[in-house]
Amino acid sequence: MYTNLIDELKPKPKFNLDYYKDEDLYSEGDVEDKMIQLIAQNNPEDYSKVIYDNFSWSTYYHLTHMRKNILNWYSFDSQASILEIGCGLGAITNMLCERCKSVTAVELSKKRATATLLRCRERENLEIIVGNLNDIKFKEKFDYITLIGVLEYQGQYTNTENSYVDFLNTVKKLLKPNGKLLIAIENKYGLKYWCGAREDHTGIPFDSINQYGIGNKNAKTFSKQELSQLIKNSGFQNLFFYYPMPDYKLPTVIYSEKKLPDNENMQNLQPYYLDNSTLVANEKNIYKDLIENQVFEFFANSFLVECSDGDVGKITFANISSERLAQYRIVTRFCNNEKVEKYALEDNIGREHLVQTWKNQEALKKIGMKVWNLQLKDKVLISDYSKEQLLENKLLDSFKKKNIAEICEILDKAYYDILHSSSHIEENKNIMFELGIADEKNTKSYGPILSIGFLDMIFRNAFYKQGDLYWFDQEWILESIPAKYILYTAIVEFYQSFPQCEQVLSIKEIAQKYEIESLWDEFGQMRQMFFETVVDEYHSVTSQVFRTESTKPIMENIKKLINM
Repeated sequence: MYTNLIDELKPKPKFNLDYYKDEDLYSEGDVEDKMIQLIAQNNPEDYSKVIYDNFSWSTYYHLTHMRKNILNWYSFDSQASILEIGCGLGAITNMLCERCKSVTAVELSKKRATATLLRCRERENLEIIVGNLNDIKFKEKFDYITLIGVLEYQGQYTNTENSYVDFLNTVKKLLKPNGKLLIAIENKYGLKYWCGAREDHTGIPFDSINQYGIGNKNAKTFSKQELSQLIKNSGFQNLFFYYPMPDYKLPTVIYSEKKLPDNENMQNLQPYYLDNSTLVANEKNIYKDLIENQVFEFFANSFLVECSDGDVGKITFANISSERLAQYRIVTRFCNNEKVEKYALEDNIGREHLVQTWKNQEALKKIGMKVWNLQLKDKVLISDYSKEQLLENKLLDSFKKKNIAEICEILDKAYYDILHSSSHIEENKNIMFELGIADEKNTKSYGPILSIGFLDMIFRNAFYKQGDLYWFDQEWILESIPAKYILYTAIVEFYQSFPQCEQVLSIKEIAQKYEIESLWDEFGQMRQMFFETVVDEYHSVTSQVFRTESTKPIMENIKKLINM
């Protein structure tokens, strides 16, 4: 099977067929053949364009870099060994090879294993074993084991009375003392299911909530309590729950039992659905109540559980900048030692951007601005974790109180800092003139022009401490930019995250207050132009297909139910 491709590409990983029984027990059919051809013809750095050119859910799901987000933030020991059970088409295998000394990947299907072989063809620290884990005899034990979308199928592939516990017992025996098992799985009571989304394995709405009363029994997911009990029954002493959002398949942010979301913004959560024909509620609009009623953990769409007899929970939160071009993708993670770390996802091309971020913050400090202390150590940016209130949350509280005077005071304070973040230059040197966006006849209307504009002086990137603002995460700068443009950006991002604030003080009123109403369209063009230089355009376009903000299909679905 695919011997011609293997002969041509000469993949470096070891391909072990000793346990293969000449039967592929799991398959998605012809789509896998298509994936193998695309993988063979392209390198991983080109997958965004490949998805765009060959668009389908299957192509997106199997090839998107978003799949790696389930573990690319995790603190692996670089000298460790890892066993990946159920590698599929190799969505995260390459990343594991980058992070650990040796990787052993197990896959039931020879065809799917071949896809991983070709996808990871340059990896010399990888062995791929084709077969059922329950049949394989390993020569060594491992520091880490991953079960990403695997546990739910063990009722089908582990033929014992207590299949799930017995499978986990088998897995635990393969771990070194204090080794770690990482389990990713859907929550049977995930909020998206209550909103009507089709169950991921059966395709039937509300199926898991109804205890799989209609769908097939080939897969089974669990509540948090059920999953906890299963893992404890298999002998693990310590568990730590993470909550990948919007789910474990395509996560952009990782919450945990030690760091839960604290406002409805939820790091700009963007739910996705393959089919909105069964939706009966807007998932995004419900999180506010879940958070306020402290039930987020029960309704989280997915779980990632760290299981060990040793320490767990070293990382408590991670945010992954996934929409960007590869050289700009950054992970921000909170550690249990009260430190915040930032590092480049693509280290070979991303370190320059990381260094520039540190330089930007140092430049702000040099001019006399208050900034949160940031250190550059090797390939990581490190700062102290702050318990101070974010400026964004301070502003949101003022909106909730409908305190217009306080809102204006906060906005004035932010704009004051923006105005004083850099020296001012001549009005005619506005970069927007050079870019052909702005009208040079209205030079005065753009206000002060900053020699260096810090584009990330948005309300989410400052702490509010005793009336002072402490800025952080200053990734981007632009020379010769109007100070009003930076304020515009901060305002737009805030209202996009919290559209309900429009009912208290409209964005138009704020634009009038700071005399930027007439500049709104031009600033919008400027913002779009900046996005196009930073964002992975192919990924951005394709990912939007599965996202929905409209309530129209929901209302139509409800009407259908009423009329049945």
